[in-house]
Amino acid sequence: MAALPIIHRPWARTLGLAGAIVALLFLLWQSDDPSEPIDAESLRGESEPDGFVVNGHYLSYDESGRLTTRFRSPRIEQFEGRSETIMNSPRATLYGEEGSPPWQVQASEGRFLEADDLVHLTGDVRVIREADGGRPLTLTTTALTLNNSERTVYTDKPVELTDAVSLTTATGMKAWIDDRILELDSQVEGRYEPGK
Repeated sequence: MAALPIIHRPWARTLGLAGAIVALLFLLWQSDDPSEPIDAESLRGESEPDGFVVNGHYLSYDESGRLTTRFRSPRIEQFEGRSETIMNSPRATLYGEEGSPPWQVQASEGRFLEADDLVHLTGDVRVIREADGGRPLTLTTTALTLNNSERTVYTDKPVELTDAVSLTTATGMKAWIDDRILELDSQVEGRYEPGK
């Protein structure tokens, strides 16, 4: 009788199967080792965003469904861990009462703090409001904060206000968007030129 190859012998198959089961159990046992969860921020670094949007457009509505704010930015970076959003060259349109002209806002950079519902704008901040039949009112400053929940904007930095016939400078200001009220804090100086 010819010798059977080792693979056809029952004791060899059983031994091979038992070895495979032991190896599989060993691999399963090794993979069940509890490991510390890895925080995504520690992998990518604190300065890197969780996500980003290119050419982002965001709309905000009040409780009645009326559009109150339209934001756009060429690049928006979101940092979940600190509830912060960074916007490059943000542009916004802030709508007040129906029928009144909107405010146009632009800056070099913006930071949205989600927990506080605040937008901090910095670098060449410009706020423009169209005037009825005249040159628009323009406010320029280096930093401005928009409080979405209170619908106010404010700064403690120097500001310059220009319209068709006047130039006003001050240090610090606060404005109520819906009420169309502007309050200048200190060092207020104005120049009125009716012949312009």
